[in-house]
Amino acid sequence: MKKITSILLCLLALTLCLCSCQDKKNYRDDLSSDLVAGEMLHYVNIEGGCTTPDNDYVSLEFPNPSAVEGKVADWWIYASISSKTVDEFGVFHVNIGEDVQAVKSAVDEYVQYMKVKLEVYLEIYEPSEKAKLENAQVKVFGNYVVYTMLSQDDTTAVYDMLDGYLEQK
Repeated sequence: MKKITSILLCLLALTLCLCSCQDKKNYRDDLSSDLVAGEMLHYVNIEGGCTTPDNDYVSLEFPNPSAVEGKVADWWIYASISSKTVDEFGVFHVNIGEDVQAVKSAVDEYVQYMKVKLEVYLEIYEPSEKAKLENAQVKVFGNYVVYTMLSQDDTTAVYDMLDGYLEQK
């Protein structure tokens, strides 16, 4: 009985290992962040339209800009023009050979910083927008780090689209 249990456990472990290897996707790396963000824009509804921040936004607004600057080929952010919404998303195209997880951590820190920065404002003026910050996400697609502060529907649509759009065929 012990032998059968051991064999079954080994088979289960092997199956799980093979399944996890198959789930690893290869993502393309040949698109600039503005092209990726532009594609994302088709899947979101940003109230009042959107704008892109100045080139020095990362150095001025990110808690740890040195973890991003010099490590990314380019980045692109879209943010709502309206003061009634916190809609925002961004794409960071990490240079080949750089630490993608370090850039992801810096973007995570930025999202956490924005949650704290906007918490009181949202509590008083726009409580319905709080869910967007609470559900903000940062994901990695190969050498692209993407964050969203959007509605749950827009976030799901964007990440589903990116998974196929950036997948290496």
